[in-house]
Amino acid sequence: MNYHLYITDTAEKDISRAVDYIDFVLKNPKAADALLEETDQNINALLPFPLEHPVVEDKLLAAWGVRFLQIKNYFAFYVVEESQVTVIRFLYAKSDWVSILRAGVSLV
Repeated sequence: MNYHLYITDTAEKDISRAVDYIDFVLKNPKAADALLEETDQNINALLPFPLEHPVVEDKLLAAWGVRFLQIKNYFAFYVVEESQVTVIRFLYAKSDWVSILRAGVSLV
């Protein structure tokens, strides 16, 4: 099956915030560029086999079909619906991502 990729505005903003934080707060533009490049590569690499990555362990989020892909210290959260892969959030792995996703994923 051929899948199409859609990245929500929220996920795009999450990625931008992460890259900006590394670039401007941590003052590490090389690491920021590396995160952006690796994020782009890994998200695009989902398309051939998006179901190979695990569903999150939280029961409610799992019922919604939320899957994740780790990229450095971040998780890219996505859902697969028919022929579309939708990246819904890109969050720091040590954040309270369960609460963040529960609060907003139903609004996507």
